Amino acid sequence: MNQQLARITEASLEIKDRGILNFWIHVDYEEGMSQGIGGLALDRYSKELDSRVGTVYGCEIIRQLLIALDVNDFSEMKGKDIWVIGEGKGLSFKPKGIQALKADGGKSVIFDDILELTKNL
Repeated sequence: MNQQLARITEASLEIKDRGILNFWIHVDYEEGMSQGIGGLALDRYSKELDSRVGTVYGCEIIRQLLIALDVNDFSEMKGKDIWVIGEGKGLSFKPKGIQALKADGGKSVIFDDILELTKNL
């Protein structure tokens, strides 16, 4: 995996038009490009309830992002410098997670690792 240095310009939790809970962390890279990280469904559809319900995966992603970036609210992420961890280069760079700078604790959040951790819970 590759790392790219970036500054968070905006971060939010939201429920889109279809009612799907997700997060977005928008970043500006040191090289000048911008990208949105996230858009992952943090809930799922329940046939029994005929509505969307929260998941362990979604809760754990939110929790680990707040801890790794040492914030209490997504809006507090704005202005933080981070490493974006991903695959590919240039316009084909696909984020797989984030990591705080070493000076800020160096904690990382890899989305697929959280999925693996929570899949049987």
